[in-house]
Amino acid sequence: MAQKKMILDLDTGIDDSLAIAYAVADPTVDLIGIIGSYGNVYVEDGVENSLKILELLGQTAVPVYQGLSHSSETDKFIRMPVSAQIHGENGIGEIDLPKPQNKPAKGDALDFFIAAVKKYGKDLILVPTGPLTNLAAAIKKYPALVDEIGNITIMGGALTVPG
Repeated sequence: MAQKKMILDLDTGIDDSLAIAYAVADPTVDLIGIIGSYGNVYVEDGVENSLKILELLGQTAVPVYQGLSHSSETDKFIRMPVSAQIHGENGIGEIDLPKPQNKPAKGDALDFFIAAVKKYGKDLILVPTGPLTNLAAAIKKYPALVDEIGNITIMGGALTVPG
């Protein structure tokens, strides 16, 4: 069992499908959960895509939580047409994977994230690949998060939070 724990915050399209594959294959971290976001697809579709990819990879024990469905500055999210052009209508390149057997995890995604920060502290890595809405909402709900979390990796670079 790896010392470092990881949570992915994804708007699961083609690129995030690869992020899931890399995370479960990395022996240096334990993927303890995925939080769904909006962006490449609507949040509900991204959560379903994450569940499909995890099942494809034989990683059904990883919980997938549905995060926020739109930014804090809007009432709703409207998917940009370019996202469908890049990722396909289903978000995963029109690959037809079976409906997942697992369902989204019960409970609030932000509470899951905050509890993980409290439990793992500096040993927790968050990798958000889409909008940072879930991260911002978690910080607003639990400001001490920025002092307690180990690392937040954004777009291939690391943002080490003050602390």
